[in-house]
Amino acid sequence: MTRAAPLPLDERRASLIAATEPLLERFGRDVSTRQIAEAAGVAEGTIFRAFATKDELIDAVIKDSFDIYRTCDELAEIDRDLCLEERLIAAVAILQERLRRVFALFGLLRLRGEAPDHDSFRAKQQADNALVNGAIAALIKPDQDQLRLDVLEAASALRAVTFAVSHPIVGGGRLGTPRQIVDLVLHGICQRTSPDRERTSC
Repeated sequence: MTRAAPLPLDERRASLIAATEPLLERFGRDVSTRQIAEAAGVAEGTIFRAFATKDELIDAVIKDSFDIYRTCDELAEIDRDLCLEERLIAAVAILQERLRRVFALFGLLRLRGEAPDHDSFRAKQQADNALVNGAIAALIKPDQDQLRLDVLEAASALRAVTFAVSHPIVGGGRLGTPRQIVDLVLHGICQRTSPDRERTSC
């Protein structure tokens, strides 16, 4: 095996996290440090110069996959010159990738340690949701005049539908592409009508 070039600690940690995540999706916490080292192209000892234990590395992977700030940064980088539909398609793709990572790790890893403080966990969830909604709302705001909902309500609706449709059990694999999700949120389930055709009420 070719010896890895020396890297600053932060870069080495990031490299190990990236190499470990797909292994965790396959093997859970039973993944070995040998497997991690081979995937990262380093000696096993290199792992323990960056992380004190394998569990510390695994916890770092989990923390990275749940990092809401990275998601918000990616949403902020979407080209504002795109039309609303294309901006939202890009946003849904980002949300789906985050959900994919979270679902994969949440389902395969055994939580350890003390039971979580449910009030604190719920408060964090609400704070994270607010951050993501705000980032999506910023994408929608230039086209507020086209919508029946305000931008935060629209952002919440898009995020909720994306979660439901993308969930491996709830969504069932239907309507799962970013374009399909955005079309559903923007246009609903009714057939489109011409602007001059009177809408039928029930």
